[in-house]
Amino acid sequence: MPRCTGVIFPVIMDHVSLTVRDVDKSIEFYSKGLGLKLLRISVLNPSPGTVYKNAYLYSDNFLLEIITAESAATRAQSPDTWQKTMRGSIGITHLGMRVRDLDAAISRLKAAGATMIGEPFEVTKDKAKIEYVAEKPPAKISYAKKPGKKPWRIAVFKDPFDGVTIELVER
Repeated sequence: MPRCTGVIFPVIMDHVSLTVRDVDKSIEFYSKGLGLKLLRISVLNPSPGTVYKNAYLYSDNFLLEIITAESAATRAQSPDTWQKTMRGSIGITHLGMRVRDLDAAISRLKAAGATMIGEPFEVTKDKAKIEYVAEKPPAKISYAKKPGKKPWRIAVFKDPFDGVTIELVER
């Protein structure tokens, strides 16, 4: 397995962006459903004849941009299983969110109008072959090593407006 030996320059993940049809409805959903807080709303005019709205929401050290789609943008096909949803296309396929209480998060997303895809499932250390290659990972991501005595619990949803896939994981 290839190992990263160093970074030429420091890279910090800045944000993840979702293109949506209605920024205001998406702000409401991601605030209510995932508890993200609104940081800012912008109306941008980067070139003549181009005007669009975006917003940034946050939680702890996570930043989510929501940006208005062009009027001709189309919604991707919405598969019926989490396997097809998360592994059936190339590119950014889902928004992964770590939660402390999966059952409470499921209830919150359902109340906000999201649709669960399939049933929640578990990843246990005997069902996953994970080779952890980082020598000294930052403490903030050490939770992602391997399932321990307690399995990882996962549930997958589609948001109610644009079909964005949201993976909830309790580790």
